[in-house]
Amino acid sequence: MSALAGQKTLISRTMHALEYDPIEDELVVNSPLNNAILTFRGGAKGEEAPIRVIQGPRTQIQSTGYDGNDKMAMDSAHGEIYIPVATSGGAGKGVILVFDREANGDAPPKRILGGPDTGFQFPSARGTGFPYIGIDPMRNLLVISAGGSLLIFDRTASGNAKPRGVITGPKTGLAEGATAAGSNSIKISPKGYIVGGCAPRGSVCAWNIDDRGDAAPRWRIPVPQLAGVGLAGQLTLDPIHQTLVVPNGGRNVVMTFFWPEIFE
Repeated sequence: MSALAGQKTLISRTMHALEYDPIEDELVVNSPLNNAILTFRGGAKGEEAPIRVIQGPRTQIQSTGYDGNDKMAMDSAHGEIYIPVATSGGAGKGVILVFDREANGDAPPKRILGGPDTGFQFPSARGTGFPYIGIDPMRNLLVISAGGSLLIFDRTASGNAKPRGVITGPKTGLAEGATAAGSNSIKISPKGYIVGGCAPRGSVCAWNIDDRGDAAPRWRIPVPQLAGVGLAGQLTLDPIHQTLVVPNGGRNVVMTFFWPEIFE
């Protein structure tokens, strides 16, 4: 076991997502206080500097409030990095920036998704509530989890694009199951299920990628009832072992659940 930490890493507080790229054996993490995206070699440890840093005014990465730009996602199949940020328009004016995996330095995004037709309502007036992002490279879909809704776009959508589908409403359990920041951690399984936080708070549910409107979850794992603590952080999926991995950062706990239905 090894740790990656220290001033040379440029890792900062309030980073609430990271990704491992199994194709390139690289670790990607955002650094909110540095307005940067950091890429490390897979075996990095100690006070090791990143091998690439996306940072500078042309990137349009900017933080707001306590935990601005604290989320990110990666599509290793297509070599792209996604990060939600606020714009100068203030609350409810967020956009999704998409960068090439090999981008370095003051590199502009290759795509920007944002505008009134997207339905984005982040960040909140407090500067929190940046969404989690799920990417389905097999079906070329992008899912944004924000404000108690799941917004489904074409993966390559850009500009003021309308979502091709929305999952929202009381039956979904999304709003009640949202974290304090107003967003639910999500991943998309190879079989096409959106897996994320839901009600009762701290539980994990699965919706089909083709669900729309006020769709109840297809499955629900009541994590707090089973384990005494619930989801609090970025969940992940392990397709090889058909398991769901659920963290609780406040309790320093990681839980694993066997869930073959979302993989087979």
